[in-house]
Amino acid sequence: MDDSILREKAREAIQNGKLPTQSPDSIKGGPGCGETCALCGETLRRNQMELEAEFRQDGEAAELYKYHLHPRCFMAWETEHTQGGESGQVGC
Repeated sequence: MDDSILREKAREAIQNGKLPTQSPDSIKGGPGCGETCALCGETLRRNQMELEAEFRQDGEAAELYKYHLHPRCFMAWETEHTQGGESGQVGC
């Protein structure tokens, strides 16, 4: 999938709340575990690299949220959430 398409998917996922707007508390990498990529929706196969982004939510009952992503999908999401969802294109 083209990087511009991945970035568009990342913008949409951030806007609709499917992916967080902040950086993860921790990131782990390793072989795919059969989960679905949180961005592109494709399966992370064992012969592929995956990144697992973890987010902790403090409160009365602390929770841990995990998102499994292909490295390119992670980079697209990282780029978009650090730029505030802006495409980097200049508009009128």
